[in-house]
Amino acid sequence: MGIFFDQDWFDARLAQVGLTRNAIAQAAGMTIDEVEMVFRDQRELEGREVSAIARILRVDPSEVATRSGSADIGPDRMDRMGAFDDMVPANPRSSSGGEGQFQVTREVIAGLHERMDRLERMLEMVLSKLDRR
Repeated sequence: MGIFFDQDWFDARLAQVGLTRNAIAQAAGMTIDEVEMVFRDQRELEGREVSAIARILRVDPSEVATRSGSADIGPDRMDRMGAFDDMVPANPRSSSGGEGQFQVTREVIAGLHERMDRLERMLEMVLSKLDRR
């Protein structure tokens, strides 16, 4: 788990490049909930996420790793960071299809499952209240 996440720096960089936290989610293949967890220092960024975020913020991946409080980013992990670069557009707002590209990860799928579970529980509550009437 990260020790320190420099939320002010990330928000300032996002403002400088004219993007929002949603752009981070899209570029890194994360849900907005996962991004918020990172910003609250409750989740550590993975190497490919660091690389994707660095690309949209137009900074070196080591800067993102340092500012996010990621665990030791040794040479072996730095080598894997660049592997995601080809999948992330330089400007997520502009791509040939008009929609940004992103990679579906286990975290994205897990986030969708969590949301679906919450919706199902909410629907069950509503239906049970309707049945009582």
